Amino acid sequence: MHKGQDAGRNSGGRARPRRGRGAVLGAVALVMTTTLGIGAASSPAPASAAPPRHVSAGSGATSTSTSTSTSTSTSTSTSTTLTSPTTTVTTTTRPTSVTTTTTTVTTGPGAVTSTTTTTVTPTSSTSGSSTTLPAESTTTTTTTPTTGPPPVGPANASVGAPPAPTTPPATGFDPTCTRRATPGLQTYLDSLPAGSTFRSSTTACYLVPVGIVVTKPITIIGGTFFDPTDTPHLTHADTPVRPIILIEDTSNVTVSGVSVLGVNTVGTFHARLVNQAGIKVVSATDVTLTGITARNTFGDGLELVAGPSHVPVTRLHVQGYTVINAGRQAVTLAEVASSVLDHVNIVSAADAGFDFESDLPNLGSGNVTISNCTDALGFNLVEYLTGPITVTGCTGFHHVHFTGRPGGPTVDFVGGSMICRWGNPVPCVRLIGGPMTFTDVAITRMAGRWAPTTAIWAVSGAGALTFVHCPIEYPMGWTADTSTVTFIH
Repeated sequence: MHKGQDAGRNSGGRARPRRGRGAVLGAVALVMTTTLGIGAASSPAPASAAPPRHVSAGSGATSTSTSTSTSTSTSTSTSTTLTSPTTTVTTTTRPTSVTTTTTTVTTGPGAVTSTTTTTVTPTSSTSGSSTTLPAESTTTTTTTPTTGPPPVGPANASVGAPPAPTTPPATGFDPTCTRRATPGLQTYLDSLPAGSTFRSSTTACYLVPVGIVVTKPITIIGGTFFDPTDTPHLTHADTPVRPIILIEDTSNVTVSGVSVLGVNTVGTFHARLVNQAGIKVVSATDVTLTGITARNTFGDGLELVAGPSHVPVTRLHVQGYTVINAGRQAVTLAEVASSVLDHVNIVSAADAGFDFESDLPNLGSGNVTISNCTDALGFNLVEYLTGPITVTGCTGFHHVHFTGRPGGPTVDFVGGSMICRWGNPVPCVRLIGGPMTFTDVAITRMAGRWAPTTAIWAVSGAGALTFVHCPIEYPMGWTADTSTVTFIH
């Protein structure tokens, strides 16, 4: 049973047709098969040229050389020597020798440091003889803030890529979730330029009664987003019921280390509140969700759908997503393409764990891999698929229900374990049309006081079910019409 659709996917109050669970048993066809195999730096400028300006942006520092020369007496000769790209020595001789050494270094885009050493060697004449007095040296170091952009280096300078813009969390948001965030979190997020990062502490909490909407490439890191909506009798016209985080018609969005929290503390189903998903992704591309917890939501823990454009969620990457007390499905994959969901942990939900269910004709999900999940519920694949679905290394699930079409995309379970419930009148593997394979999956039953009565499988509608290296306990199951069940040991 699938408990309702959100308003956007069930316009006009259309209810999903109930599919029959039984089929008139025809001749039993059981096929038992046994098989055994299955660039260089610039040269220094000549002495007569103006001192060059050098940049080494790759190391984060630039350098500029300059020179000055002063003398209190009449000079007869002056020489300038460039001893390094950052140091210039100027010497004035007779009758007083003055040597000025200047080293200028731009230490970053914000400061210039100059070190100047002046050596004065005076001479005096006594009774026709010349005497050289001891030299005196003075060293001065000056740091001056720069204004404007840092100097541009030569064409062969190493220039690194500019850092991605990062925006700290705005002040004024309520850390206790007892009142509305001030200033409004949505207004603040809307003000951020594309590519920005909104970073919160792990203990920050933002009250979002109507959720937040992301429609441009940004990154959200940390924090709890709390929706206090708690009235099961609301109509859609009373108060908008929205996802806690909605990512819509955009690309390159990352949400990491975030908790989304509602008040459905027992995880029960309320038809008028199913729009409140923890995170909902609509027609977005290249979205990354890592380290997410969705708890006590009235809708799905994670909902993935196509919008009015009928563009599926594409290249989604989930790495670590926990769902607790979802009011409908734990994870809905309505229209998803070329995506990977890894380490999804489903603790509790009112309906299925993973629900592949589309309301759009000839548009569903395909080329999706779910790996290393823990699922206390099961898998529903009940509507159109556009490509194969692969589930690897998932454990703890109790049922798989797949409605496909002969010759259509395959559903493959590889490794992991499935636990069939004891005494359930519905077989734990139910296949209607289409190919499905279990390979190296440990299929066991719950312990009970009496012998189990639940069949492992039921296949109809010309379905093709294959078990590879999967020992099956009695009672095994049944097939109808032209369906087949194959064992490969």
